[in-house]
Amino acid sequence: MYSNRGIQMARILGRKGEKVQYGGEEMTVRSALDLSTLILIDSNGDHHHASLSELEKEARGIPRDAINHDDIRASKVEPWVKACAHLLDDERHTKAEVALAAKELGVSVATVYRALERWRLSGETKDLPPPTRPGGRGKSRLLPAIEAIIQEQLDRVLRKGGISKRKFLKDCRRAIDKAGFEVSPGTLRDRLASVPAYKFMKTRKGRDAVAREMDPIKGPYPNLSRPLQAVQIDHWKIDMEVVSDDRTRSVGRAWATIGICIWSRMVFGLNVGFDDPGNVPFGMMMINGLLSKDRVAEDFDIDWDNPIRGRPETIEMDNAKEFTGKMAQMACANLNIHLKIRPVRKPHYGQYIERFNGTLAGRFKDIPGATGSNVVERADKNPETSAALTLSELTRLIWLMIDEYHNEVHTGIGMPPLEKYNGYYFGPHGQKHRPPETFIDNLDLRLNWYPMVYRTVQRYGIRIDHLDYYSEALEWLVRNRKDYGKLEIRRNPFDVRVIYVKHPDPQTEAGGESALKSADSRAPDWIPVTVRQIGFPEASLFELRDAAREALARKREPTPELLGRIIEEQQRVIDNAVKLTKEAQRKAARQEHHRRENLKAKQAEKQTASAHQTEPSPRPTPAPAIPTSDANDLSSILAGISDTDLEELVE
Repeated sequence: MYSNRGIQMARILGRKGEKVQYGGEEMTVRSALDLSTLILIDSNGDHHHASLSELEKEARGIPRDAINHDDIRASKVEPWVKACAHLLDDERHTKAEVALAAKELGVSVATVYRALERWRLSGETKDLPPPTRPGGRGKSRLLPAIEAIIQEQLDRVLRKGGISKRKFLKDCRRAIDKAGFEVSPGTLRDRLASVPAYKFMKTRKGRDAVAREMDPIKGPYPNLSRPLQAVQIDHWKIDMEVVSDDRTRSVGRAWATIGICIWSRMVFGLNVGFDDPGNVPFGMMMINGLLSKDRVAEDFDIDWDNPIRGRPETIEMDNAKEFTGKMAQMACANLNIHLKIRPVRKPHYGQYIERFNGTLAGRFKDIPGATGSNVVERADKNPETSAALTLSELTRLIWLMIDEYHNEVHTGIGMPPLEKYNGYYFGPHGQKHRPPETFIDNLDLRLNWYPMVYRTVQRYGIRIDHLDYYSEALEWLVRNRKDYGKLEIRRNPFDVRVIYVKHPDPQTEAGGESALKSADSRAPDWIPVTVRQIGFPEASLFELRDAAREALARKREPTPELLGRIIEEQQRVIDNAVKLTKEAQRKAARQEHHRRENLKAKQAEKQTASAHQTEPSPRPTPAPAIPTSDANDLSSILAGISDTDLEELVE
């Protein structure tokens, strides 16, 4: 049990970031290891474990080194001299007399005998008490010279990195022997045990392992009591190669952006695509999570019960730029969603989404095209040649895995996630809580999560990614462009032919009303503006940027005309390939059908032939016998045999 004073001191000193005095040096409190020990960081970044009693002494202005050990030593000599006085006067004494002195001192008889031997060798009473060993609590009992050797070896390990504790012990023992000292293996191992584990861990396993060890997250997520109270989001590069829609080539690995409800473990939202982690995958995942999953079931032909939808109260994400940028902050603020960023370089703070991603990764190991999650797993794999799933098929597969995950017992909550989610809203006696908020799939909702850019309005309109946008709705803004700076613009990631410009002053009478009349009624503050290039093909942001890279590869200026031609070429290739693929699939299906029909016909013929062979066949007419006594008259014998009988005879 700790005293109230100790607990109070722990509260005072155990606050993260608090400055304390320890060992004559100012250090910073990192965290509390327990009620009696704190983890401190010095000015060099090294960690120290400090007991609460030591900190209390120094807090009262009593440094550890200020204690007079000589006075303490003198106070120990007096009772020994008093108890052993009659033994010192007479070299001859009985065991009973020694036992009496030992009883008075509270030590063993052997301890008294050793004390008398020390006195005889030195002749000084100060040697009567047992010698004080070097060290003490928190200090080493080894000689300073040996300590210096161990510290030198430890510094070398930290500089070099990647050394095991066994190798460290071996090197220390060799250096100590070379210096002429002796130390037992057990003592050296005990000394090694006092070295903080993170010093070896950092060199061998990296900084993240140190973070997990020194600052672990234990127990459940705090203060959660309902679905969508907190959602963790992360990106995961799927361990699998994907083939093109025409199945002619491998197009690389896709990214999955996933959100998971921490309380229920239900998957909140999902987006699968080739876009690198950024605003587009994040926004599409949020739209998927806010809306009903009926559209997903329809698009991917999935028969399931997936009721999760609605507005999360808190979104927890890592420190990626798409999460810390204006787009994410504004989008979350518009829907009253609290945005929480996980600490930098502490991925273990996203333990729930990381664990789910690991679960998904484990189910991809045996699928054609799987790359494996590490070097060992991908050693005997050739994913580029074995890949078989398109992006759409991959997305459907992941949704099926999610559906299976929702209906399996989760060890963390003791029940299937779907059961826990539904159990919050409905019980055996009917509805328990109000169902989650329902969002309508409209332009206003999607614009909130579409990628955002800022541009100024010029006389020709607005230029984004080599494309010029202009419409009559922009005329008022063009005339008054000097009064406004950069405007907020949202882009449809699946159709670059139109952008949406945030009206800087929608209440303006001079031109504002006419501009707003042409805007979508569901998003009155946004002005739709189309691309100036007539006949520009429908394309996604991914296709547009891919076409721009192709134009630069051809050493051509990526003009709207050239970009449009490249996109159309790519789309024609894909369309023709898809057409050919479908024809090939139909041809293969017909061939397979004919093969099976022919196989059935042959099997029927065999069965018929087998049935005929079971009927008795007529006995053949035996050939006339050849008399052995008249063998010389062969011609006459042959003349009496028919041709048929002759052939049978020859055979």
